[in-house]
Amino acid sequence: MKFKAGDLVQLSAAGKKSKQNDHVLGGFGIIYFIGEYYADYPIHCEWVNGADFKGGQIRINFKPYELKFFKKSS
Repeated sequence: MKFKAGDLVQLSAAGKKSKQNDHVLGGFGIIYFIGEYYADYPIHCEWVNGADFKGGQIRINFKPYELKFFKKSS
């Protein structure tokens, strides 16, 4: 898997299309654990500054294709 614990990530184009990720649009995540490759949602993130929680953070799980490495916007 291309990700490892400690990586900063954001939603990929596929992740943004998924309605289940609407509450984390615009934020970023820090991967804190990667589970077994056969799990439905193996990547566990602490997500910060999503659309529905101002200034807060939540823990959420993703499939690998829903994420990409974080790039600072200019």
